Amino acid sequence: MPDTDRVNSTKLVSMILIASVIYQAVLALIHTHVHHTSAQVVALAEFLIYLACVLVLARRIRLEFVAIVALVFAYLVLLSILRNALELKGFRDIVIPLLFFWLGRHVADIRYTDRILKILVITVVLVGLFELFFLPQYTRLLNIFSYYVSTGTVTIDTNFISDSALNLNGLRPEGIGRTIFPSLLGSHRISSVFLEPVSLGNFAVIVAAWGLSKSTADYKNMLFFLLSAISLVALSDSRYGLIVVTLLIAMRIFAKGRSNRVVIVLPLISIAALLLIGLFYKGGLADNVMGRLFWTGDTLLTFDVAKLLGVQGFDIPYGDMGYAYLLSRWGVLLCLTLWGALWMIKMTGACGERFRAYAALYISLILTVSGTSFFALKTAGLLWFLVGSCADGCAKKVPRVYRADTRKTAESGLNYAS
Repeated sequence: MPDTDRVNSTKLVSMILIASVIYQAVLALIHTHVHHTSAQVVALAEFLIYLACVLVLARRIRLEFVAIVALVFAYLVLLSILRNALELKGFRDIVIPLLFFWLGRHVADIRYTDRILKILVITVVLVGLFELFFLPQYTRLLNIFSYYVSTGTVTIDTNFISDSALNLNGLRPEGIGRTIFPSLLGSHRISSVFLEPVSLGNFAVIVAAWGLSKSTADYKNMLFFLLSAISLVALSDSRYGLIVVTLLIAMRIFAKGRSNRVVIVLPLISIAALLLIGLFYKGGLADNVMGRLFWTGDTLLTFDVAKLLGVQGFDIPYGDMGYAYLLSRWGVLLCLTLWGALWMIKMTGACGERFRAYAALYISLILTVSGTSFFALKTAGLLWFLVGSCADGCAKKVPRVYRADTRKTAESGLNYAS
């Protein structure tokens, strides 16, 4: 590719990734100071990001990408026919992994991925620290609650903190309290560019997974990403992030080689555990981990064959019940097919294998406590880009620490790290 095209393509990929992470903050800024934002404007912004992905991928279109997209969309159209209704959310949710995974494969340069992820991490940390130390100025710049009301995410009477411009979960209510450093950080949970702390916690887990997947020879990058992730988990007071990052560290220490692949059965184990909690837990629904797990398990017990296949129940708002949401929108057949396809991808060396396993752990566990946050573009796009960048067969000029010693590094073609 000519040098000019290489530079332009690199810039476009970087712009896509940065936009996918910060677009909600930009829209909230516009809403606060320029013009009220609606759900249609948010949808338009996402569409433009998807369109930019298509423009990049169209430069080197791959037959397998076209075939996979065609088959998946044909299946969803068939589901729509059986439902006698068009459920656009299911189509939108599948677009993110398809486009961003192939965008990562299109780049396939680990050094470029490290660099752009560092830029994102530093940006998120700096904005988070600004929110922590200058909260009045942060909320004057971004009236998050008003933004979410305008886009239809929440209603104006749901704000339990009077005169707060943060999102509902931006403050821990009395009686629950902060989990991490409550005496130091108080009830405020940092959101940074994500506008709400749940997504910041999810972002932290993805960053930790990327850092822990690295070879010990690349310990500097490993420590940078891991320590950044731990800091972000603490700032966001993410209970999910605290648990999952701890599990990822344990996996990095104890799981070696192919033993990481044991997480392939984790969704089945998670669903079985949820069903058992739904059957036998006596604590009932509550705003804690066990209460939310009980809610999901109890709901899954109501699923019949039609709901499992995605023919019925697709129009029910399942809230924080991830597995119920996923099965009702895509059906068990598509879910199993896509999960199997993830494990059929040939990854680049041990680092790629580890990151896929860590990503699988993240996916399996987030669906137990959250419904749509797994499909939020501001974190999902980055996750699937990282998975795609680890895929073997496309990598360009990857340092030896990322690949097996027996594999020669490609020296020709597009290099996004230059």
